[in-house]
Formats: sequence, C-alpha cells, structure tokens
Amino acid sequence: MGRNENNKVPVRVYKAGGSAGGIFSSLRMAGEEVWQSRYIIWRLFARDFIGQFRQKVLGIFWVFISPLLGIASFVFMNLTGILNPGKVEIPYPVFVFFGMTLWGIMIGTLTTVSGGLLAQTDLVMRTNIPKIALAVTGLAHVIYGILINLIVLLIITTSFRVIPSWGALLYPFMILPLVILGIGIGLILAVIGAVARDITGMVTTAMGLAMYVTPVLYTAEFENPLIQAIVNYNPLTYLVDVTRKVFFLGNFQGLTAYLMASGCCLVILLLGIHSFYLIKDKVAERL
Repeated sequence: MGRNENNKVPVRVYKAGGSAGGIFSSLRMAGEEVWQSRYIIWRLFARDFIGQFRQKVLGIFWVFISPLLGIASFVFMNLTGILNPGKVEIPYPVFVFFGMTLWGIMIGTLTTVSGGLLAQTDLVMRTNIPKIALAVTGLAHVIYGILINLIVLLIITTSFRVIPSWGALLYPFMILPLVILGIGIGLILAVIGAVARDITGMVTTAMGLAMYVTPVLYTAEFENPLIQAIVNYNPLTYLVDVTRKVFFLGNFQGLTAYLMASGCCLVILLLGIHSFYLIKDKVAERL
C-alpha cells in the first residue's frame, strides 16, 4: 500500500503453449529478451572475461603454452612422415595451428553455449533473467580464447618468418560463421541437453570426429575421388580452408562456397533459436 504503481515488478505469466510460435516469432522474442537484458548480459560477460585474467603466474603461462601442446603431436607426426598433410604453402606448424584455432572457435562456442544454462543453474532457478541471456553470457570465454590464440599465432608466425596477407584484416569477419554455427548448435543442445544430458556428449564426440573430414590438419586435395567428394561436400571445409588461404595468401578461391556455407550456418542459428524457445520452459523442471 502506498507504493508507486510505476515501481511494481513486472509479472511474467507462463501458460501451456505460451512460447510456441513460428521461427520469426522466436527470433523476435530472442531479440527483445537480449535487448531487455543487455545490462545483465554485459555484467555477467565482463565478470567472466575479467575473471580469466585473475590467475596465478603458472596459470597464465599455461594459457599460452596449452595451444602449442595441442598441435605438438601433429607436428611430430608430420616431421616423422607418419602424417602427410599434402602440399602446404606455409610452414606446417603455422598451417595446423591456424586450422586448430578455427576449429577450436567453433567447438568452444558450441560447448560454452550448450553448457550455459547448466553453468548458471542458480540464476535459472532463482531469477527471472531470460534463459537465452544466460546461455550466451559464457561467450566471454570464447572471446578470451580468440585473443590468446591471436597472440600465440603472432609469436608462431614471427618465429617462422611468415607474413600474413592483407586478407588477415578480414579475420574477425571470416570467423563469424563458425561462431554463428557454434551458437546455433549450442542453443539446441542447451535445452535438449538439460532434458537428456547424454545428447550433448554424443554431439560433441561427433563434432570431434568431423574434424578429420575437414581440412584442419591437411590440405583439401586428395587423389582418392571418394575422400575428395566427402571433403568437398563438407561445408566446414570452406569455412576453414578459405579463411586460412585469405589470411595467409590473400587467395579468395572458393569464396562462393564459403558464402554458401555461411548461409547454412545462419539457417542453423535460426533453427537453434527456434528450438530453444520451443523447449526452454522445460529446462527448470530438469535442472
């Protein structure tokens, strides 16, 4: 009594089928909820991003050395002749590190978004913050990883005296489809994984296997026509291979296929948002 009517907390009403709608309805709701929660998203994002730097000296050292250890086995197999990546136009350590970085961006985005709701269980259960906002705040970890890998890439390219082309300026834009793909799949898994948690592990394992039919560790040219066809029909081939060629060689060959693959990523993002809104109200019941 006596409280200003304008200060009343808004009441959100849930009802059966209340979230159901078309894909454009889901897209509209996502835009509205992210915009309305922009301050909360920024605060959580900043908290996680700054938290990455609050590590001990050994922790910071490990952050930089870990990406190098990730490619060490492939470089060793290449040196011993066990792994034949084909004809590469840049030193193989640079070639494989760049490919693994691109793949890591996609997988890192996928796992971060897919685990976003589980990581924020208390906020899901105790607050009225839109679930999609909680799912994407973890992208601070992805951006942190991208920055660290860029520093390591600079060190590697300098060590091997590799000078990137002017196409390196397009790098932030050319990795966007991989981020979009990771968010799209991650949003689907964020809600499905909360209901059936083994699904996330199965998809993550499948994506790990997909790396071996994507030219991450090798060039995209094969003598075997069947293997060549598999690689050619893999959209991820162009998101990795074309980006690497543009970055180091300024070579835009395959750009049309890259744009088509980017379109597929956008479709998956739209489907991911729609799936998220169809299932999100079941999440709290399963957490």
